[in-house]
Amino acid sequence: MTSPAVFSAADVFAAVEITDLLDPLVAAMIAVSERTASHPPRFAAPVNDQGRMGLMYGSLERPALHGAKVLSLFPGAPAVGLSSHQGFVVVFDSKDGRPIAICDADAITALRTAAMSLLATQTLARIDPQIITVCGAGEQAEWHVRGSIACFPQAMIRVWARRTDAAEAMVQRLAAGSKQVVGLADLQQAVRGADVIHTTTASKAAFFCGDWLEPGQHINLVGASLAATRELDDAGVARVTMFTDSQESSSRESGEILEAKEAGAIPADYPVTEIGEVLGRRHPGRVSPGEITAYKSHGLILQDLVAAHEVLLRSALTRRAQ
Repeated sequence: MTSPAVFSAADVFAAVEITDLLDPLVAAMIAVSERTASHPPRFAAPVNDQGRMGLMYGSLERPALHGAKVLSLFPGAPAVGLSSHQGFVVVFDSKDGRPIAICDADAITALRTAAMSLLATQTLARIDPQIITVCGAGEQAEWHVRGSIACFPQAMIRVWARRTDAAEAMVQRLAAGSKQVVGLADLQQAVRGADVIHTTTASKAAFFCGDWLEPGQHINLVGASLAATRELDDAGVARVTMFTDSQESSSRESGEILEAKEAGAIPADYPVTEIGEVLGRRHPGRVSPGEITAYKSHGLILQDLVAAHEVLLRSALTRRAQ
């Protein structure tokens, strides 16, 4: 068997930046909507009282890849300095079945999740956002701040978190002496006048009030990816035009949409459009400056696979250039 290239978290971060993943993710999301990619439902099985083993697998025709993300899901691990999600993304060449790359899953997930939010922002938000609000102060919040700076260097980035000290610490770490990144203690104030909002929290219950949303805003719902979790309340779900990475995933895992339907806040036929339909020019996306758009992120294995493949390609180019 050919030995695959192995990339640690440091290797992944050295090889690619968020902006490097935008084009591969465009192709992957179009493939989802064209049904030329496979991403069966994710699977998790109990290991013991402390955690579970998770598995996501899928395949793409272009590039010809298949693979899986294998994770240990241990919620208590951060208490001892470890991530709650530890594992690897394994990529195979679908032309001959060779394993070609093994990447640290945390690093891949951090980069591709933020990259998808920035891609959704470029696709669905009003052009040239000037104010971006990030809700949260964890790893995903940090990468969303970093990605927002990279993709929208002219924008002011506001940061809010329940723990004000954590938000301030992140601001100090990322601001680098500039006034581009600021912390705000009041959430409603943080979202007032924002063009784009990223929610990247670990909240299990809705904390974002839909009545706060203003005409023309775009919100990326990132932190809650399971049916029993949510960030936006029913009023907010009813107000937005909803987009997602996969309708099939949304039908099973979108806590916001499922609970809003159960409460009668939205109809059973509430429309949810795949972002691949917009990227593939089969749906117009935002249709007016005053429309409030939302992107519901579930995180697909296909995003992991193309991100890991990009790490492999760029690492090979770097080695050849040396």
